[in-house]
Amino acid sequence: MSFDFEQPAPGRRSILGGFAAATALAALAPGPAWARDLPPQAARQRDRELLKTGWLYTEGEPVGAERPRFDDGGWTGTSLPHTWNAADSLDDEPGYRRDVGWYRRTLRMDQRHKGQRLFLYFEGANQVADVYVQGQHVGGHVGGYSAFSVEITDQLAQVRPGQEAVLAVRVDNSHNDDIPPYSADFTFYGGIYRNVWLIATDPVHLDVLDHASPGVKIDTSDVSAAAASVRVRGVVVNDRAETTDVTVRSTVVDAEGYEVTSGKTVLQLRPGASKDFQQELKRITAPNLWSPETPYLYTVSTVIEEEPGGGKRPSRDRVDTSLGLRWFSADPDTGFRLNGQSYPLRGTNRHQDIVGQGNALTDEEHVRDLEIIKAMGANVVRLAHYPQAPAVLDAADRLGLVIWEETPLVNRITMTEDFTRNSINMVKDMVRQHYNHPSVIMWGYMNEILLRPPEPEPFGYEAAVVELARTLENQVRAEDSTRLTTMAGHQSERYNTSSLAELPMVFAWNLYLGWYGGTIEMLGPWLDEQHKAHPKRLHWVSEFGADSDSRLHSVDPVRMDQSIEYQQLFNEGYVAQLAERPYLAGTTYWSQFDFGSETRTGSIPHVNMKGLMHSNRKPKDVYYLFEATMSAKPVLHIASREWNNRTGTVPDAKTGSGAQPVTRNVTVYSNLIEVELFQNGRSLGAKKPGTTCTAKWDVPFIDGVNQLTAHGRGPDGASHDDAVDVVFTYRPPRLADPSVPFRQLAVSAGSTVQYTDPDGLIWIEDQEHSDGAWGAIGGKAMLISEYWVNGSEEDPLYQTYREGMSDYRFDVPDGRYEVRLRLVEPTTAKKGERVFDVLLGEGTLVGNLDLAAVAGPRTAYDISGHTEAADGNGITVTFNAKSGSAVVSGIAIRRV
Repeated sequence: MSFDFEQPAPGRRSILGGFAAATALAALAPGPAWARDLPPQAARQRDRELLKTGWLYTEGEPVGAERPRFDDGGWTGTSLPHTWNAADSLDDEPGYRRDVGWYRRTLRMDQRHKGQRLFLYFEGANQVADVYVQGQHVGGHVGGYSAFSVEITDQLAQVRPGQEAVLAVRVDNSHNDDIPPYSADFTFYGGIYRNVWLIATDPVHLDVLDHASPGVKIDTSDVSAAAASVRVRGVVVNDRAETTDVTVRSTVVDAEGYEVTSGKTVLQLRPGASKDFQQELKRITAPNLWSPETPYLYTVSTVIEEEPGGGKRPSRDRVDTSLGLRWFSADPDTGFRLNGQSYPLRGTNRHQDIVGQGNALTDEEHVRDLEIIKAMGANVVRLAHYPQAPAVLDAADRLGLVIWEETPLVNRITMTEDFTRNSINMVKDMVRQHYNHPSVIMWGYMNEILLRPPEPEPFGYEAAVVELARTLENQVRAEDSTRLTTMAGHQSERYNTSSLAELPMVFAWNLYLGWYGGTIEMLGPWLDEQHKAHPKRLHWVSEFGADSDSRLHSVDPVRMDQSIEYQQLFNEGYVAQLAERPYLAGTTYWSQFDFGSETRTGSIPHVNMKGLMHSNRKPKDVYYLFEATMSAKPVLHIASREWNNRTGTVPDAKTGSGAQPVTRNVTVYSNLIEVELFQNGRSLGAKKPGTTCTAKWDVPFIDGVNQLTAHGRGPDGASHDDAVDVVFTYRPPRLADPSVPFRQLAVSAGSTVQYTDPDGLIWIEDQEHSDGAWGAIGGKAMLISEYWVNGSEEDPLYQTYREGMSDYRFDVPDGRYEVRLRLVEPTTAKKGERVFDVLLGEGTLVGNLDLAAVAGPRTAYDISGHTEAADGNGITVTFNAKSGSAVVSGIAIRRV
């Protein structure tokens, strides 16, 4: 008998999770060419430069970092977008760096900029930014998810053409009680994680500094199929030293470039003054309407012209904005209507990050995400839980996706004037920057704001939340009277009893019945109760979802087991119930992609795993349920791509009968009329997926390769096919069955689901011992539910364990075996509190094992050894507790 002791060296955990890691991020198709370095509306028609490269970065607070002659020789070169939390938010150490980072680069003063006004436009920096040019503080911003602009004309005027000025930016993502979000279920990545632009304008220009808006607002409050009215508003700034007469001319052109209407305004501006203008353009007859099916865009070109003495000069400034003509409404009983037609909004939520990359996404990656969502068939996207990059809004306009955008007030508020002021400014930022996007139909300003109140909850807290919500509701309506307002709440009656739910035009619910509690079947009745109790309210289901890990599978899935099969079961139930309730204005799944959430402790720690797709944008099988129910294109998908390596047994099979067929369920998602499933060329029958787009078969899997083929036909009579190979390994109920030679067995102790490890080995569900088989003697199944496991990427194997057993018995045939044990101290037990011996057969594998001492709490620790099974006695692994109770997370036995 020989023994080997192993303790895996702690390593950085897999950033993609599960088998999705096989598809590299680099392999994804890039976004369209038009999305590359896409300038925001404020920069599109102006003299501009993208400040993408040439940056230096350092952590901490170096004294004098803003000064031009500061020695930055030890700083790290980088480019934008950039975050400093892409890696540390995924490691085993709790928390991630929320502190200060500095960026520096030079700006070359160009001769063409002489006499121009110069601005820096930051699309986003998380979460407090201070900007310096030539050592002078030129401005900054509070809030990590919206753009801001600062003027640097005077500072660059000190630099002669051809010379360089120094730009320094201090960014701080430290927690601040007065800056939303106070807390949230996503990672607050720090850094300049979106584009930065240098913008040059004429001294007479449309306002650049109004909350980083484009300086122009386009209103379309009166639209019909017959005609559309367009109003153009804005602010003109005169930074010249003399009074100036200008003409503001706005022209609307169609998608082919032909002018359809125009208007002009003559203004006289005193030196250093600004003036508002408003233009009611001639109505557009028989307009091309914008919708997700036909996202037709006009362009509004607003130009400032100077005409002294009647002699026309070239335009001084120009801003172009997209114009989509549409109208919408919503009814408490019949739901949403677009352009006069009933139009159920069905879609998803989107976070802006990629696990392992953080939120530092390029414009192409942002646009690619929306292309993916559009291709799935969704017609609406909730941008959770904050305003997103300008490229996202531009993509929604072009692709045809309705947008719900919201400010980042999540979980709780702070009862201070600063928190209120910052919340109001965030509303102004969001609405003014994205006002001209026809895709936006709802502005939101709170999410689950009563979920995590202060403990103990101070007197007047709920009233303060309601008052802040009322303030923000009024602010949104003052900024924009043409769109709907909304907030999302979790499943709590406090939103009703406090009157919070009565404030916005649409109230939305984040519902997880059947996941965090309750059952899947409770969803529909619960919604009906709300609709009955509040019949005049517009209802929306803003979130629903269940975690899944491609490595975890279950024959009998149960709530919160994180198996792929339970996520499918959950969503099949939700999709059917939501479709039956036409009073819902919209529904948005949580979420399209797995995303980073550092505090998460599931089977893929630091990741929210509820996505329809992995973080690397590879679809999970359940994605095709949504594609089938949302898309007009034909969909046929055998939902076994993530479970194409299976194992199982027939409990009552007779010894000596060889490998038997094992019946297991297979699901097909399809919107075809009828689907027939074949196994190795044999028909298993035809079924109609129906309105739920789901059909299920009991498949008798045989040992070896099972070729599954689905054949279906659509309404047009066209044929469609899908195929997948499933490798099935039969396990006899009696391990010593001579007709099925024993090779290996791996048990995930304490688990009700199967786990597939990186080598493809399936660790099966735990069970009690029975004669001729295998299993535990005594003990109980346990789960590490609120912590991850250090030193391993196989968290799901170590997070379940059996505690207090006396033995594990394996009634294997005689022979020599390798036995490997996966172990972890599941609590914060100190040295000496849990000590036990592990015996393998008649020998001691390890004595006085103290996991807290040799590995530390919640840290993976493996041991292995070899032994002989003789005289038909099989193998016994014995656990003798000396202090506390013995524990084990996994046992694998391999015949050698």
